[in-house]
Amino acid sequence: MADEKIFISNLNDATWDQHGPERIAIGANPDLRFCYLVDANLHQSHGLSVGCLVIPVGSALPPHIHAPQEVYFIKAGSGLMLMANDQTRAVTAHDVVYIPPGEEHGIQNNGDVPLEIIWMFPTDSWKDIDYTYLDR
Repeated sequence: MADEKIFISNLNDATWDQHGPERIAIGANPDLRFCYLVDANLHQSHGLSVGCLVIPVGSALPPHIHAPQEVYFIKAGSGLMLMANDQTRAVTAHDVVYIPPGEEHGIQNNGDVPLEIIWMFPTDSWKDIDYTYLDR
């Protein structure tokens, strides 16, 4: 867009958040921490949202689905991708995971350090995404 300019976000300067009661009520894990790095609610940007998620040791982002595709870059730690039909796949630092639209997924930290993930969506803002958490 015409008013958009190049900007730089630094993870060390990000404001960290946790899920509120509304998200927890639909299945979100209250132990997860996240921040936004590229988001239309913070910057003049559109069509892409990027953030960081930190999953404590022994915790997980529960299985869920959402309409847009997503990409994970595993920044640090190791974990287990949780997929449809009880399939799993190990991931570790520097892995990139592509998640197609509507595909069931979650991720569990089975390592001994926090699992840090950079996530990317083709949306203006993460808050635009409707999550459906799945009971297993």
